[in-house]
Amino acid sequence: MPVPVRTPSPAPLLFPPLTVGEVDAARTSAWYDTFEDITFTSTIVDIDALGEREAFLEWLHSDSIFMPEDVEASPTDPDAPVYRLPKTSAAIRAALRRYGGAVFPKLNWTAPRDAAFLLPQTEYGPLHCIAPDDVYLLLKSSDFIQHDLDADRAYEGCVGVDAGAERPPEPRIELVLKKFVELNPAREVRCFVRDNVLLAVSQRDTNFYDHLQDPEVQQKLVDNVRAFWEDEVRGDYAGGDDYIFDLYLDERNTSATIMDFQPYRPATDSYLFSYPELQHIFVRAQAPIPEGGDDRPRLPVLRVIDSAAHPEANRNAPAFSANMMPLEMLEMSQGRSLAELQAAWEAAMAAGLTGDGDDDSDDDSVE
Repeated sequence: MPVPVRTPSPAPLLFPPLTVGEVDAARTSAWYDTFEDITFTSTIVDIDALGEREAFLEWLHSDSIFMPEDVEASPTDPDAPVYRLPKTSAAIRAALRRYGGAVFPKLNWTAPRDAAFLLPQTEYGPLHCIAPDDVYLLLKSSDFIQHDLDADRAYEGCVGVDAGAERPPEPRIELVLKKFVELNPAREVRCFVRDNVLLAVSQRDTNFYDHLQDPEVQQKLVDNVRAFWEDEVRGDYAGGDDYIFDLYLDERNTSATIMDFQPYRPATDSYLFSYPELQHIFVRAQAPIPEGGDDRPRLPVLRVIDSAAHPEANRNAPAFSANMMPLEMLEMSQGRSLAELQAAWEAAMAAGLTGDGDDDSDDDSVE
């Protein structure tokens, strides 16, 4: 009688199949209420619900900076377009008042990190916005946020339909304004989950930190992340069993705060891991325990910048220098320093962004 041959299980895909619902679950608006007590305070401005979607997109995709409606066009450009977003501007100002004068902006899934260098660097860190002008400057100049406005890119690779969630022809536009909190980048980590298994934890900041080299510190960090995920995230996140999330750890590595969720897909930065490496960790985690003993690393696997000579460490240039800038802003920049350019931009924006947005109401209906 022939001996039956066991057919090996197929290797898991490099990326899990994602549905539209699982991608949408990573929007801040989808998970914020569930995790409100363990994340940073935020206001969600639904630009579609405000009725300003068309005007927002027209302004964002134009080659012009915002022009005030009550200012005559330049004689050299009598056809200069006029854009008005009074409700969006009012919502931004209301959030600024509510949060003590500073916010951190992002769209549906993506923050305009590639444009951060356009704001004056402060002791508080990047994307520190203290006026609507700052928010608009970042959005106008970012390539990254374009991903959130194009359904083909936002839902790329999605399969099937779950719970009636068909792919929308255009993603809703939600502007998320987080209360700005001064953070230590050394405490930010990105965590990777496949098939409801916490595979890996990566340092997010690409600088070398001596204290992260201590094995005891590393073990405490891993234990904290694992316990937080098991107690607070696993079973409560509605985006399926494959996802990525960011945490901010306290100084003693005893608690954490959720920063964000992202779909497990190529568009999400894997930082110090490659996705093939994460797949290898996942495959090993699923394999039967060998007879000679289990030599598999304990999950999650932690990776930090382990040397000042690490290829990712101490970048001198801005991380995202090939970003988009409005045509008129490029023209304004000729012969100006960055500070002078910022001042010129603010002067041009000041008139145009106010529009009808002088309402000082703290109406929370935009959240």
